[in-house]
Amino acid sequence: MSTSERRGVVIGLWRAWRQNMRDLSDGWFPYYDSGKQIHLFSEYLQASHPHLLDMPGQAYQTIHQWIAEDVES
Repeated sequence: MSTSERRGVVIGLWRAWRQNMRDLSDGWFPYYDSGKQIHLFSEYLQASHPHLLDMPGQAYQTIHQWIAEDVES
């Protein structure tokens, strides 16, 4: 899987996961800071999609950067 494909999958999962957390949490989730949200999402990826973290370098920092860029846009 190329880096751009991996990024697209991760961002798609991030958006779906974040919406699910909002729907399930009676509104408290949006008030968590984005660092906590990204950490919890990373835990989810490790448990459910470990193949997405199989990349050279620091996977957590790379994914954190991708998500931070998505949140800013």
